Amino acid sequence: MHVGVLPLIGALAIGGPPLPPPATSATSGITLVKGSGPPGIYPVPGMGPPGAVAAFGAMVPTIAPTAPALPAPAPLVAAKFLAPKGVRVTAFPGSPAAKMFDAPTVLGLRPGYIYRFELSNLPYAPGKTLYPEVELRGVLVPRPGMKYMDFPIPLLFSPADIDRALAGTLITKVIYLEDPEKAIPAEASADAPIEIPEDSEKLALKTANENGRLMAIVRLGNRKPPQEELWARAVPGTILFPGEKFLAAPQMPPVFPYWGVPFFDPLLGPRGPKEECFENGADKQDALGIGPENRLGGLNATDVGVEYTMGGKRKVTTSCLACICSPRFVIRKAEMIPAGIDVKLGLAGHTGELRPAGFIERTQILTNIARDKPNEFIGRVRPSAYIGQIGTSMFIGMSRPAAVAQVLGVKVEGTYVEPEQLTAYPTLCPLTVTKCVDPTGPKQQGEIVTVTIRYANTGTKAASDIVVSDSLSGRLEYIPGSAQTDRPSNFSTAENEVGSVILRWELPGTILPGQSGTIKFKAKIR
Repeated sequence: MHVGVLPLIGALAIGGPPLPPPATSATSGITLVKGSGPPGIYPVPGMGPPGAVAAFGAMVPTIAPTAPALPAPAPLVAAKFLAPKGVRVTAFPGSPAAKMFDAPTVLGLRPGYIYRFELSNLPYAPGKTLYPEVELRGVLVPRPGMKYMDFPIPLLFSPADIDRALAGTLITKVIYLEDPEKAIPAEASADAPIEIPEDSEKLALKTANENGRLMAIVRLGNRKPPQEELWARAVPGTILFPGEKFLAAPQMPPVFPYWGVPFFDPLLGPRGPKEECFENGADKQDALGIGPENRLGGLNATDVGVEYTMGGKRKVTTSCLACICSPRFVIRKAEMIPAGIDVKLGLAGHTGELRPAGFIERTQILTNIARDKPNEFIGRVRPSAYIGQIGTSMFIGMSRPAAVAQVLGVKVEGTYVEPEQLTAYPTLCPLTVTKCVDPTGPKQQGEIVTVTIRYANTGTKAASDIVVSDSLSGRLEYIPGSAQTDRPSNFSTAENEVGSVILRWELPGTILPGQSGTIKFKAKIR
């Protein structure tokens, strides 16, 4: 390791330099944080100062010119208010900058701020108003062709939420961008997101951080904030209203604290965010291979496995990787109901304490039982040999023991067993398989895409008995009856471990060198 890398690793391990103590404004009551950067710039999740590469959850300093550049995070978060028909949403309530809109409406919010909104004209509650609080904690990282304002986080206020809030219940909703590898196998849309109840706000936050990227925390109750609090939350330059194309610089810095720098490889740089897109195809986790009885093994969710026979041996290969960018937000909801009211009561009288009439003398112990120290100490005996796994490209028949060791009278033998055959050819495969999704570009939930798998014999020998297996991601739902092939096949489906299906095509016959084939099917994005 280079000597200059050691100080960098030490700085990253402790999370970066400490921040100065926050200062409180005497006029607004809002907490300000004074940093060393330019005015109005403060490190929050998804934001970074000039000269830094922004990554999810923290600022990441530039490591080296060879480090791969990460996609830039969006400057705003699109937030869509989903409320019953007729409900009006007021931004910056109680201030001269207040603006009212009919739900549903989409606003652009800067991350790192706490917002107060007003919900009026509530159903079956004339004259009543609610003031939900919204904390913006994260941003999207758009991919090429993705417009972040087209993928808003859902600020859902259902009729049941409104009724329970008016009755005194405090409702907390934690909104996070779902990790595709931990996707819930359920259909959802932008206006009907997945909402899961939790026992507490703490548990909701914990679950959100374990299953994706935290985006926002919404709290809804029947408390009406004082005028001073409404003024403190009305920061000009933090909300992009419908019809506007330009947002001025905020007059106050963000209020959330610095999250620290995550540890990463100092040469390869930080890993890019993965929650915006999900992958399908190729071979992940367990390696594909032909197991006993010529059965395909190692087919995990999102994998594509293609079996074929060539030269009298059964072999397997995989396809290229297909990527679908379709962010999906999930809500974890917790409710806190007041159990009652505590009232302090004064004593009606005074009760005096009576002294005891006598004391009971304590008697010392006449006998002391001592603890005996152990006469000897039996320690752990280290093994005299360690047999590790050796990764090689091929095995040359070994039938004799490769190592013999003896530990405390126990004889240990390690034996190499020659495999029957090598089945995976990831680089020099005579059968080429590709996978693509049409149409290209970012997708909304509920859209139907066409998946195409093409295979071609690029070798010099014929391939026969081809079997194509595609284990779909939990974000894809197969459309029954949409599977098509350009040659006769036996098609079947089976459930996989992530709540989707495995599509399997058995293609009898022979594919001569230079010949190819195509498989197509349709799937809905959940």
